[in-house]
Amino acid sequence: MKKRIYFFLSLIILIGCNVKDKGDKVKLLSPQVDVSFKEAGWETEYWSNQENYSDTTFSDSESQVLAIYHDTLQVGRIFKKVEVKPYSHYKVTGFIKTENVSADKSDAGAGFDLDNFKIKNDTVFTGKTDWTPVTMEFDSEGDDSFIISCFLGKNGPAKGKAFFKDIQVEEISSTVLKPAVAIDITKEKEPMSPYIYGQFIEHMGKSIYGGLWAEMLTDRKFYHKPGTSVSPWKTELDTNQIVLNTSNGFSEMPLPVFSLKNGKILLKQDSIALLKDKSYTGRLVFKAKGTIEEIKLSLISENIQKEKQLEFSKNEFVSIPFEFATVNASEQASFQIEFTGSGSVTLAAVSLMPSDNIEGFRSDVIALLKELDAPIYRWPGGNFVSGYDWKDGLGNPDARPTRYERAWDGLEYNDVGIHEFMKLCEILDVEANIAVNTGLGDAELAANEVAYFNSDTSTKMGEWRAENGHAEPYNVKLWAVGNEMFGDWQLGHMPIEDYVKKHNKVAEAMWAVDPDIDLIAVGFPGEWNDMMYSNCAENMTYISEHFYRQDWHAGGLLTHVKQMPDAIRDIAEEHKRARREIPEIADQNIRIALDEWNYWYGPHEFGLLGTRYFLRDALGIAAGLNEFSRQSDMYYMANYAQTVNVIGAIKTTQTDSWLEGTGLVLKIYRKEFGARPIAITGTPEPLDIAATLTEDGEYLTLSVVNATHKEYELNLDFLEQKIAQQGQAFIITGENDMVYNDVENKERIYLLEDAFTLQDNALRVRKESAGIYKFKLN
Repeated sequence: MKKRIYFFLSLIILIGCNVKDKGDKVKLLSPQVDVSFKEAGWETEYWSNQENYSDTTFSDSESQVLAIYHDTLQVGRIFKKVEVKPYSHYKVTGFIKTENVSADKSDAGAGFDLDNFKIKNDTVFTGKTDWTPVTMEFDSEGDDSFIISCFLGKNGPAKGKAFFKDIQVEEISSTVLKPAVAIDITKEKEPMSPYIYGQFIEHMGKSIYGGLWAEMLTDRKFYHKPGTSVSPWKTELDTNQIVLNTSNGFSEMPLPVFSLKNGKILLKQDSIALLKDKSYTGRLVFKAKGTIEEIKLSLISENIQKEKQLEFSKNEFVSIPFEFATVNASEQASFQIEFTGSGSVTLAAVSLMPSDNIEGFRSDVIALLKELDAPIYRWPGGNFVSGYDWKDGLGNPDARPTRYERAWDGLEYNDVGIHEFMKLCEILDVEANIAVNTGLGDAELAANEVAYFNSDTSTKMGEWRAENGHAEPYNVKLWAVGNEMFGDWQLGHMPIEDYVKKHNKVAEAMWAVDPDIDLIAVGFPGEWNDMMYSNCAENMTYISEHFYRQDWHAGGLLTHVKQMPDAIRDIAEEHKRARREIPEIADQNIRIALDEWNYWYGPHEFGLLGTRYFLRDALGIAAGLNEFSRQSDMYYMANYAQTVNVIGAIKTTQTDSWLEGTGLVLKIYRKEFGARPIAITGTPEPLDIAATLTEDGEYLTLSVVNATHKEYELNLDFLEQKIAQQGQAFIITGENDMVYNDVENKERIYLLEDAFTLQDNALRVRKESAGIYKFKLN
């Protein structure tokens, strides 16, 4: 029975309005008060002309009125985020009035919209109309928030004037949520692939350089002329006197040549962070002619200056090693190179790393990667790969060219190439998933890359690999044939009708080199997938998908978290549809390689796309892993994108590193969540619950994500099976859903590990948490 008690709140109170009690009616537009609609929590599109919006009152109304007006065809929207109860039924009412509204489409005009909820009244208004009441009803389902929008340009661009008033939300009915599930360990599903815990690193931002790789100097091979505004290297020399030598006999890059006439050259790079009592090693690569009396390297901080004098041979390129030891820490140290004498110096490269680097990688980051324990890494991209020539990353690192990288508008130093990446895989004891260039690249480039990785030394590519230090084939099994070629942002993008031909040509060339490798085709829901399946099914082992989720929603915690399982489920359903409809794949089990998935919306605190993550994001990743267990028959691999800094599970400064909350979830679930999904039934709402057996069958693991702001009691029914009533719990949580880890406090999102005992077959589930509960099987 609907209550007849209505609560009318003034507009200024309604910022982030809550509908709390059954039967409540809350006005989103109230009698006129002296406050703008934006101050009261209403928003407009940031890209719109803000002069096209206003709030006002009319003589025929005591209510505040929202107004949108365009004199050209466009889309205008005023919207408000509203919190609701999940699994409840609501009614939204309001009035609309229009003046001279027109559109090019018959179903476009002015109207209300309720985000992604299906509504019974979806009327669009055009022409001139008087105040007309509109009523809309919806079920909130698993969401705890929605967006009410007032449109001039609903379903398509429109012009004219539209007015909205007396908008209110009323709860019609709600469900009392008492989560309870039954668990049957005899009903197992397809085992989860361990590759669900894969990772992805791409050559962009501070993912590798400035993150994973230990190099401390920027532009160490002088791509930019020192002393220019774009170079990190400062010098007092007139840059017009620095000659760039394109025929230097060392690198295909032009190298800077400095002339000395009884004087000195000084180059300096600032903003280098140092730790105290630490050793730093490096090398300087150069060629000197004439009478060079002294070469001095200095590491200067606020408290101390360390200097090294180098001895060298003249008239040829030499690589001279050096080492510094610090006493004090510094956030703003400088590295200096000084030449004294007469003659000329050609600078080729310089490097500075902490001496505890592991094959060039940061030891602290390696330690965190080992904690993640991912079984496979995808490399080198991403959008990056569509413009990448893998041959640039071979040979002497100091002579490898620095390239302008078009995908992300940066520099690729090529310090990390095939051999360095494979050394990383060896250090971490993981498998490699190599992506090849089907953007600007061709079948020959891809086939030669496979040969370089996997052929023996009797082949040209295998011999070249041996010359570069690795005689044995790498025998990489999993290969991605291109990246996101469906997108017009991708270098070399082409229509699907053309790309299916290119995919087949590249795949056939790769399999001709090594028929034992597995190939991942580029996928995207809809026509692209249908064409790939219809034309390329015999030239793929798996098919890829990517997704990222933002905060373009009403802000509720449940709504934010459920984006992840919803997306994973929707992608699985898309491919199940394709299997039903496309004859070419009816007898094939082409599983999904979700080789990029994550949230991507927060502030970029760690360089390009260096997104900060909150507890709510960690809960979403946990809910995503739950969905992978439910869709275990469809997914072969999932690569969290990306590992370090760039939308990363790990964040770094120059001298420190830590796990994000998302990384903590991946670490704990990889270690504690079982791999053999089992059936659960019942009413878990509002919790997200998945059950598995550990691989050895000794434990039942129950993953429970509580993306609400209240504690719940979860009732369990083990269907007469013998399950221990005690167990071990691993709970990831924090003070609230918007806390985050940073260098000052690395454990705001933290792990609670404790024993538990069932009380009347029930668990108390902490608010704002993701937990794994392990039960010993008797």
